[in-house]
Amino acid sequence: MTWRLKIPLGLVLLFVVYFLMLHTYTFLSPQKPVKAKVLVVEGWLNDYALKECLQIFNNDSYDYLLITGGPLNTGYIITNYKSTAQVAKETLFRLGVPRDKVIAISRKLVWRERTYNSALALRDYLQKEMPNIESFNLVSLGAHSHRSWLLFQKAMPNIEIGIITIDEKRYDPEHWWRSSKGFRSVFTEAIGYVYVRLFF
Repeated sequence: MTWRLKIPLGLVLLFVVYFLMLHTYTFLSPQKPVKAKVLVVEGWLNDYALKECLQIFNNDSYDYLLITGGPLNTGYIITNYKSTAQVAKETLFRLGVPRDKVIAISRKLVWRERTYNSALALRDYLQKEMPNIESFNLVSLGAHSHRSWLLFQKAMPNIEIGIITIDEKRYDPEHWWRSSKGFRSVFTEAIGYVYVRLFF
């Protein structure tokens, strides 16, 4: 390959890399809520994200806040909580959500496809307890959001599902590649999204 070809190809490659750096996080963290009276929160979210969930719940006048999650890996022996859903429920209750408005939906212990299994547990609960629900908004965090949204849609194709993303605070979302935490998070979630889209 001559230098006359290498230079244009190198420039194209640099442009592609730059474009991905600018737009990957935005793609992985969409904001597409739908009209709904139920808000669904992934129970593994940290406390600052749960505080934002409370604001979303109050500002948009949702009727119920449902929390998905799986068994705790540590801490359950010395606490009264056995799942991330239960921990998030108690956190939101203490932040001000009425206890009769927040419901924890815990999935069984699995080592693979945890988000999808949480979605299946939610589907089973809705079919049994809220069969008339036609839509809900899912809240997730940062670059994980698009993959969660896709997996919940796969688990419940007959329900309209919106997505609300809470931005990361552990790294700068606009310059995620400048920190090891941001790079690992966005890169891993991008691979996870492609896997779900193509092979799940």
